[in-house]
Amino acid sequence: MKRVAIPLLLLSLVTLLVVRLPFADLAAQAEEPLSPPQQAPAQKPQVGPKGQAPKVADPVAFATKDGKIKGWKVVIPGERALATPAVVGGKVFVGGGFGSHEFYAFDAETGKKAWQYQTKDDGPTAAVVAEGYVVFNTESCELEVLTVSGKPVWKKWLGDPLMSMPALAGGKVYMAYPNSKGDKQHSLACFDLRTGKEFWKKPIEGEIITAPVVKAGQVYLATLEGTLYCFQQKDGALVWKEKKNATSAPVVWKDNCYFSRREETTSGKGKKKSKQQTEQVACRGTGAKHSIKDLTATARKADYLDYSKRRSSGKEAASQGKDAGVGFGGDKGDAKIGQGKSNLGQGSVHGIWSYQGSKPFVYKDHLYSAMGDDLLCVDPKTEKVLWKKNLAKLDKKGKGKAPLLDNVLTPPALVNDKLFVGTSHGDVICLSAKSGKELWRANVGEPVEFQPAVVHGRVYVSTSSGSLFCLETGQAKDDGWLMWGGDSAHNGLAK
Repeated sequence: MKRVAIPLLLLSLVTLLVVRLPFADLAAQAEEPLSPPQQAPAQKPQVGPKGQAPKVADPVAFATKDGKIKGWKVVIPGERALATPAVVGGKVFVGGGFGSHEFYAFDAETGKKAWQYQTKDDGPTAAVVAEGYVVFNTESCELEVLTVSGKPVWKKWLGDPLMSMPALAGGKVYMAYPNSKGDKQHSLACFDLRTGKEFWKKPIEGEIITAPVVKAGQVYLATLEGTLYCFQQKDGALVWKEKKNATSAPVVWKDNCYFSRREETTSGKGKKKSKQQTEQVACRGTGAKHSIKDLTATARKADYLDYSKRRSSGKEAASQGKDAGVGFGGDKGDAKIGQGKSNLGQGSVHGIWSYQGSKPFVYKDHLYSAMGDDLLCVDPKTEKVLWKKNLAKLDKKGKGKAPLLDNVLTPPALVNDKLFVGTSHGDVICLSAKSGKELWRANVGEPVEFQPAVVHGRVYVSTSSGSLFCLETGQAKDDGWLMWGGDSAHNGLAK
């Protein structure tokens, strides 16, 4: 649902006509899913809110200054922050960014536009692609399912705002949303991929951090205020929940659930007392009676989780400006933004929409996590840090400055014994998974804040300035990380 700034004299009338009536209309539409993809009607020409869809320019060649890394670049209209692209079946699927009404497919090899779809509401998230379908939600306020050829299948109006992305596994879609027309309670729901039929819906404390994770018949998630949940995939039965200040979506491996979490420490006495937020990786067994254990060797200072400090961040100010552009300049709807402030240091809808946290992943029995500006490799069995790489931007004297207020790194993508990570300084970095040695680096000149995808010897990255880059790695075995979280279940590629 589009929110706009309105003069005071017209506020009551516009609120009645623009907000309440479409809610009822969209709710009615949501109960009537379109036909399955083989019967879906041909897509009609899509137009934007002002009657004309924005046009995407042709791709242009890209090369690093030294000429070692080459590829292409596509500029998406609007200069908005773009989420992680999904690369499946020779196409790149990506939304037009927070505040946009566009969703695109491009040729994965050439970057040429294959098709463009217009959403009714703004802010398409990163998509999940599987079984011939493309699934994403808009920040305001719908879950949408298309075929990979761009034809609409079904959509549902869920709630306002939607700040996490869906997961897809076994022909079912898992999505969190608030009951904006009722008690404001957030729920995790399970829908049939092909028809949109709701199988089950279960209450949760608030919005999900980034996305649900599906593994071995169970659905795992963490909410903004830090509660971890585990539900049965088949019927939504709650297996367990535990509030431990979780700051990332989990990864599940060998009957253990790994996640990052926040802890507050206090130092000094009397009026000189000060609080410090820290972050570390933690582990919990997947059983109902298992306990949580911190991997203390991973702990670090985490001012990026402290809103009392982050509120002065330029990035936070920019996110608040983007909120205002979609009608969230003051009221944040049903975002429960206080949860984001207290646990994640995020005070905006845009900030939580783009937040991925220090999500860990497992690759070849090792745990990898990007925390602040540090990239870690941990042995889960011994809990020892095998290597740590600081990727802070260096000044002219070769000295780095630790980030105080904002995460520098994206979560890593892991394939072919390598890590691929983006930075807010515009770098795409490839490192050895075994040693942490930097293998190559390409600066794209724009902040990279969403996890890369790595497919068929190419790294696909989106930027916060609205560009989509494809970088040739020179090795076809650099392959398999198709979308955010590796695949549509978001658990990485761990066996």
